[in-house]
Amino acid sequence: MLASDDMKEQTLGLCPADSAAHLPVMAPLYFENPHSSTAGFMDFDILKTTFYRTLTLCLPHALGTKPRESSDPGTPFLVTIDQPSELPLVTKHIDDTCTIAEMRRSGFMPHVQPEVILREASKLVRNPMGGDPLVTLDIVYMKDGVGVLLVISHAIVDMAAYCRFVLEWGLVAKAGSLPRDMDTDRKRFWDLVSGLATPVPTVFENHMAELNAADVEVPLEHPQASTIFRLSADAAAMGKLACTRDTMCPGISLPNFISALLWRITALACPNAKYAYFSSSLTIRNDPRFAEYWGNTSTFKFIYAPRDKVIEDVGRVADWVQDSVREFTVAEFAHILSLYTVDGRWYDRSLSKYVGAAGVPRLSVMNISRIPFYDIDFGWGRPTKVMYQTVGIPGLCFFMPQTGDGGIEVFVCLREDAANALLADELVSSHFDVEEIPTAK
Repeated sequence: MLASDDMKEQTLGLCPADSAAHLPVMAPLYFENPHSSTAGFMDFDILKTTFYRTLTLCLPHALGTKPRESSDPGTPFLVTIDQPSELPLVTKHIDDTCTIAEMRRSGFMPHVQPEVILREASKLVRNPMGGDPLVTLDIVYMKDGVGVLLVISHAIVDMAAYCRFVLEWGLVAKAGSLPRDMDTDRKRFWDLVSGLATPVPTVFENHMAELNAADVEVPLEHPQASTIFRLSADAAAMGKLACTRDTMCPGISLPNFISALLWRITALACPNAKYAYFSSSLTIRNDPRFAEYWGNTSTFKFIYAPRDKVIEDVGRVADWVQDSVREFTVAEFAHILSLYTVDGRWYDRSLSKYVGAAGVPRLSVMNISRIPFYDIDFGWGRPTKVMYQTVGIPGLCFFMPQTGDGGIEVFVCLREDAANALLADELVSSHFDVEEIPTAK
């Protein structure tokens, strides 16, 4: 149980970042049980009690499931957490017929029972402006291990803050210590960000007129079935890939080089398209002024190029990708987020209409490879496997957390035409093991 002084009314502020991010953040953690007996392994009561204590002190705004809505992003809303119903739901599941190995062979996808739990839980986590639950936690006890399936609204955390929260929770569970006092002042964060902002029109904004014209000129194809692929390379294959990169575009990071390969493949698959689009999830957390803020410091930055140019030269495409990442600024972050509050979510609606349309080549990359998920330890050892939910949205690409063995693992979802182009690409086939991941029907 929580101490009585933990159960109190709290007033919390919203900022434009809250209304901009409305997707759930989740990274299922799977812990293998090295013992023949499951008794005491990843004890549910310890995990639940320490989860609530860590959440109360580190992310108190996540405790409110029924915030009072406000049309002004700067106006605080009231969250009352003195009733048990106000605490996030923590659920225990037992499935002694499922193994971690079975989940790994299936790609951790929703047709495996514990992942159905994750999928259903993620539907509950929404934007705080709508008054929906912000957090759910499912702990699944399997035949040979335990899955910890935490889902938090992206308005509450970005992936780095998510991992830092779970790391802190692990320390509390393992050592019995109190969580550290973290920076969760959302209004102070936004006041600081907006004070540094200057008008920085995004490439996408400047491109809207041409997008409208292209939408009229190029008839969009019917939606196609999509496939999720797992691209993996061990340390030796990564060395070979680095040599290829050095020949084609020296100075480009390997993730940006891989992103360029995949973006070119999406463009090859859409011969009638006029433009090809790329986006990357970028953070301002690298700025020391925001390094300790436990909230969402990430957003997507979009760039575009003529489709014919994207398919010509992987090296040039890699330069574009790396430049877009290198030039991301606090001012651009603030400007992009401010667009979410203008004209009925104009920016979000425009991105969905044009970049998300069938027949338009695009790749959206999320790179969490350097986030230390494999350092998490609740007292029973580090996770056997960490996954990001490989959402079946065509064009989404995830660079997974690294285990320290020098390899890499990338998941990408592609429409049928782009999937065929991926399988036929010699650069991909010569550097990666490519596996098709079964998806829920």
